Amino acid sequence: MSQLFTAKDITHLSFSRLKAFQHSPRKLRRYITEEREQTAAMIEGRLIDCILFTPDLFANEFLEMPDVDRRTKAGKETYQQYISAAENTGLTLVESSQVKEAHDLADVVRKSPFVRKHGLLSDAFEFQKRYDFEAFQFDHIAICDAVCENAATPVIWDLKRFGAKSGAEVGFEIKRGGYDMQAAIYAHMFDSEGLECKYYLIAVDNDGNVTPYEITPEARNRARNQWEYLCSRIAACNDFDAGPEFHAPDGECYLYV
Repeated sequence: MSQLFTAKDITHLSFSRLKAFQHSPRKLRRYITEEREQTAAMIEGRLIDCILFTPDLFANEFLEMPDVDRRTKAGKETYQQYISAAENTGLTLVESSQVKEAHDLADVVRKSPFVRKHGLLSDAFEFQKRYDFEAFQFDHIAICDAVCENAATPVIWDLKRFGAKSGAEVGFEIKRGGYDMQAAIYAHMFDSEGLECKYYLIAVDNDGNVTPYEITPEARNRARNQWEYLCSRIAACNDFDAGPEFHAPDGECYLYV
């Protein structure tokens, strides 16, 4: 890439940007400077978030298309009409079957004994709450699914759709996906002040199994070290065209994770 890009061009960091850099400086640069195509998993995640947390905004984000048989001439024509409408409006196209599935999974989350016991969908919570703050030399943006700041012990929780992962597998998925670092970022406004805060990750799989998982202050503190390290590496990076070899010291067969 010919255009000069340095750490000074990074307006802010987020969990997604840090995850991109964890792969390579090049991936972070592309994440920031290039338009990203949404994967099916990303769309499905956004869809259930919208239905559960901000249902009134559905029509502002999505265009629902009836399920059609794209093997037929009529089905192909209908599909192309909706593709064009989505492109013209900037909305994300989803099929009715996807919307129904998201509604079913959202309903499972609502009925979860853990969610009901702790009132995680009550009016005490703010949903899709944005926080802007400075940490480790960079401005950061965090958008939390749900936050209750005014409880005796504040609560943050985040919904994850983990395909076929439930039960004990969720703990491994949290580490694999770096969601303990995400918890450290999202709970920063409390942890940095030494304030108690509960952080829950609520996982739902494709079969409707709900697994609540608490990410403790101790786990967040360990992940905070990783967050700080990545920020220091970004600040010191002078080659944002580097691939994963950026993390391989002395040419060893080793990738920092």
